[in-house]
Parts: sequence; C-alpha cells; structure tokens
Amino acid sequence: MLSFSAGNFAVAEEAVADKPVVVDVFGAGTLEVPAEFKKTTPKSRILEHEFEVKEGEAEDAPAARLTMMAAGGDIQANLDRWKMQFSGSDKKVGEAEEKKVGDWSTHVIEVSGDFSERMGGGPFSGGRTVQRKDYGMLGAIIVHPEGRKYFVKMIGPQSVIEANRDAFKEMIATIGK
Repeated sequence: MLSFSAGNFAVAEEAVADKPVVVDVFGAGTLEVPAEFKKTTPKSRILEHEFEVKEGEAEDAPAARLTMMAAGGDIQANLDRWKMQFSGSDKKVGEAEEKKVGDWSTHVIEVSGDFSERMGGGPFSGGRTVQRKDYGMLGAIIVHPEGRKYFVKMIGPQSVIEANRDAFKEMIATIGK
C-alpha cells in the first residue's frame, strides 16, 4: 500500500498544473494551450474556451483575454474586420502569416493601437464601445482540411501581447501535431 504525505500531494498538484491544457478542434486536431494561460469561464456563449493571459506571475499583473471558437466567413474579410477594430496614430498592422501545419492551414496576424471593444451585445450587434489605449491583438484563423474555421484571439494591453507572442504562435503550431 502506498501512502503519501501532504507535501507529496502539493508536488503532484504542481506537476499537473504545469501541463498544457489540450483543446479539441472539430474532433480532428488539438491545440496545446500553455499552462501559464489560466482557463476561465467564457464571457460570451459563442465562445468555446477562454483563458486569462498575464504579463508575469504577479496577482495584479496586466492581463489579456484569449478566446477560442468555431466561426465562418472569408479569411481575408475576417482579418480585415479585426484590423478595423484598432485605430489611432500609433496603429500598427503586421503582415498576415500563412502557414501549412500538417493538413491544416493557419493565418496569424498582429495588430496594435487603440482597440474598440464592444461591451454587451456581442461582436455583431449593439452594445456600447469602449476605447482601450495601447492594446494589441494576436489573432489566428485555423482552417480544418475540409475548410471549417476556428478563431483564436488574444487581446489585451500591448505589453501582455508582446510578452506572450512566442507562446501564442507555438500554441497555434500545435494544431498539426
């Protein structure tokens, strides 16, 4: 019979907490979400998954939202819509990066500036708009081999986006594993 002390349980819990969260995409692929991205309750019913992404480990560190959902529409039209959510004299739009990852294709874009966030009503209907200064977004459209689309977006203070850029891109690349 094995026995464990309370100290051993703490170590076991930490080891589990350090593993990525695996998110199913259409039953045909998975995304490995970094363990430091903390799963939260989605703020909208259309979202399948939501995570809090911080800049550092401090409790009061700035945070961004990482959202995931199946969606449709033309790839370029969606990328253009995401770009239009940003404005300001310091607006920057990166080139969309298209990659083949196994049988999947990914389209990743980075945008920064002043973000127009819809509060209430969802992305396609009413609600008030709040301007968020010095915000950024890393957005990915992941295309299933049969054409279905899955959106992954990280939006928040630009410093958080910059601090988590590599982890986001590595996460998107796990779809083809």
